Amino acid sequence: MKKSFFAFVCFALSMLQLGRADAGVLHFDDVTADAEAAIADGYAGLNWTNFWVQNPQLGQVANFDSGFYHGVVSADYAAFNADGGPAGIWSNSLFDFRSAYFASASRWGMQITANGYRDGNLLYQQQLLVNTDAAQLFSLNFAGIDSLEFVASGGEEYLGAGFHFTLDNADIAAPVPLPAAAWLFGSALAGLLGLQRRKG
Repeated sequence: MKKSFFAFVCFALSMLQLGRADAGVLHFDDVTADAEAAIADGYAGLNWTNFWVQNPQLGQVANFDSGFYHGVVSADYAAFNADGGPAGIWSNSLFDFRSAYFASASRWGMQITANGYRDGNLLYQQQLLVNTDAAQLFSLNFAGIDSLEFVASGGEEYLGAGFHFTLDNADIAAPVPLPAAAWLFGSALAGLLGLQRRKG
């Protein structure tokens, strides 16, 4: 009885570790079928501030020289900072931002400052230098953060004056809800503990 009870406890505790898992690589192709749309809170288990997605081939005037076009790495969509201002990702739980592809929409040699925070404290900062002709892969490896901010600045006007950038194929380990099975095992564990106390 003691061995089986111990095995059950170990299994139940291991189930509780499933509350955190990979969101995987985000391609942003499942947000909308329209030309562009805001990324809603809850997408990939995260909250999004000032991030939209765009399919540059569905726009009114497709500019194939634009970084909006070159910033799409897979399929048809990439995320971007909607008004050229700061954009962010945050969660009530910790997540890891590993890497992503970035491009400047219209400025050559633009700089993106990536800031990773936990409880309001700056843990990480990295400068990303981007251009309009291709998306570049940057490895950030910001681990155990609860908010992430991107701020674009500098560069020379090439196709426009805005500070827009694209984000695609973001590799994120994000919090996910506990499976229902974990809650069931937790309830069963509580019941067994009560039974053991009565027998003791």
